Amino acid sequence: MAQRLRPAGGASRDAVEVTRRLEGIVASAMDAIITVDHDQRIVLFNPAAERMFAVTAPVALGQHISGFIPERFRGVHASHIARFTQTGATNRAMGSLGAISGLRANGEEFPIEASISQVEVGGERLATVILRDITERKANEDARHLLAREVDHRAKNALAVVQALVSLTRAPTMEAFIAAVRGRVSSLGRAHSLLARNRWEGAELAQIITDECAAYQRAGQVRIQCPPVVLAAAAVQPVGLLIHELATNAVKYGALSTDWGRVEVTVCLRDDGALTLEWSEVDGPTIQTPTVQGFGSTLIAQVVTRQLSGVLDLQWRPSGLRLVAILPAANFRIEGHEGVVAQASSEFTAAPRAAGDRLLVVEDEALVALELCDQLTELGWRIVGPAATVEEALRLIAEGALPDVAMLDINLRGQAVYPLADLLQRASVPFLFCTGYEQVEEPERYSASPVIRKPVNIHQLAEELHRLRPVG
Repeated sequence: MAQRLRPAGGASRDAVEVTRRLEGIVASAMDAIITVDHDQRIVLFNPAAERMFAVTAPVALGQHISGFIPERFRGVHASHIARFTQTGATNRAMGSLGAISGLRANGEEFPIEASISQVEVGGERLATVILRDITERKANEDARHLLAREVDHRAKNALAVVQALVSLTRAPTMEAFIAAVRGRVSSLGRAHSLLARNRWEGAELAQIITDECAAYQRAGQVRIQCPPVVLAAAAVQPVGLLIHELATNAVKYGALSTDWGRVEVTVCLRDDGALTLEWSEVDGPTIQTPTVQGFGSTLIAQVVTRQLSGVLDLQWRPSGLRLVAILPAANFRIEGHEGVVAQASSEFTAAPRAAGDRLLVVEDEALVALELCDQLTELGWRIVGPAATVEEALRLIAEGALPDVAMLDINLRGQAVYPLADLLQRASVPFLFCTGYEQVEEPERYSASPVIRKPVNIHQLAEELHRLRPVG
């Protein structure tokens, strides 16, 4: 219990009541209140101070205030109090003393924020400090700073990777160059989405393989056998790029370039704790070992041997490419004990020519809209728009006719696209969402509308639009 504040002898009953009220205020305060005399010995120690420093008032009273300050700060504290007393100042606001630390009875240090005031009572100068434990606030601030640094790091790292891909990609024509860069950036985007969905704690290897192969295969062409392996966060994008390079090579020159070719992707756990990933193509066209190593082959080698610290065996067999990569245990963890078999199920169709179907494009990012409209026009769609806002889209519809199909970005300069989606839904116009978000709001409400995530894989987008396209 803190020392009672007693009125002078012979004081009136009102003075006694005022004293009691003051004691009640001090006792109920949420901040620690400590008063010291001219020798800096404690004369008042309220219950909040007892809780803060884990010591009772009877023990604290009469102690020097320095006993509640870490030893290395005591000299600075003493000189600070001396200067404060000599200046004749009466108070310093909360936080004006800067970052200081307290010392609990058990020896634990903790951050505090303090204000200080002094007053002369009966010829004696007393100093009162009000202390606030800011451990939780500081932890939150540290977490925010760490998050900001991490976001900054990841953003710059992603831009650096994209810059490197653009710089290193080689192609015989500008169109091939654009397609190669777009495909690799899309692979990075898919990996990023998986990481974000899993709070940057990694991603399932089977899912990565399935996603990267989905746009390049006909039904049943790619068979994936993979135990429940979860890649470490740092391995997700490299492995995604690895599978992307293999898939694009297969659809250009290998097993996925024909109707009858197939790919077997087998993942096995080794006795030494490592993991073997095998990509094997069969029944494709006869291939020959390349005489010149392209950037794709260089990228594969760099990813496996340098980024993942693995071992690579690449064989250009006449019957099809076979790659075996051995990845150290640091790149993954195992969930569960029983292996699972994942079947990549997306069907590949040739880029459809829409024979004049009207497609409403709603996208507020000008460059993205321009790129998508150019690609979709080449595929035969008649573009309505692009519209950057819901209002602009409604105006385009009012001035013409309902589109046959629509492609909607979700966030349009801070405005949600859902009112337009609801209108199209009521008018029986099929649509898909093309967005950077992981999922739409109220997914059950829009269960018939696919979600294509940015950056866009044009093959996947073309396939979904073709599927949504009304028949007849």
